Amino acid sequence: MPRFPLFFLLSCLIVHAEEPSSSVAELRETISKIVDVQTQESSERLDWEAKKAEFASLLELHQKEIELLTDELKQAGASAPGHLGSTEEMKAEIARLKETRRVLSEAVARNVPRSIALAQRFPQPLLKECEIEIITLKEWKADQEPRNALQSILTLITKAQQFNRRITRHPEVRDGREVEVMYLGLARAFYADKKKGAGIGEPGSEGWVWKSQPEIRSELLAAFDSLDKKRPPSMVKLPLRIR
Repeated sequence: MPRFPLFFLLSCLIVHAEEPSSSVAELRETISKIVDVQTQESSERLDWEAKKAEFASLLELHQKEIELLTDELKQAGASAPGHLGSTEEMKAEIARLKETRRVLSEAVARNVPRSIALAQRFPQPLLKECEIEIITLKEWKADQEPRNALQSILTLITKAQQFNRRITRHPEVRDGREVEVMYLGLARAFYADKKKGAGIGEPGSEGWVWKSQPEIRSELLAAFDSLDKKRPPSMVKLPLRIR
């Protein structure tokens, strides 16, 4: 479409002001079309400039991504020898841990039966304290994780040592009668009932062995009274044999 300067069209409008109205209308329509074309051209030019700026930004961003990726690849290539070295160290550490676990499992498997046999010699109050650990050891299998069994063995030993360092009193039943027992650690125990019975106990290969010894009852009751602070502390004479 031919383009006419706006001032030329306006001049034509002034010169031909006296032409018939149809010519004026046609001229006005021509001016309107020219203005629309110029407006559309200006709008398209702005849109193109905006798109060109957007494409330039995307291209710049893409270029930066390529540069960053190239740098990362270079760094990865530079650190590859160290990475391989770390992998070999990790493999060696894993192998060492597996060997340690194997040795530990064998040691635990050997000591579980010993620990269960040792627990059979515990007195009643200590057996009650170690009930969970004993059940754990009896249920443990050689192909299982050794950690729980090892922890139970160590706990048994710890509780036995603590019991062996103190005097423990515990109600029990002996010969069908309720008695009070005083344990001197794991070495010896003495008991007395509410009537005239008394006796001693000592650990055996299959548990504690109890023997009636009523002649020690008075001395034993005096010891109980001293422990209960019912009488001043005093010396008592009880049979004790150390082997």
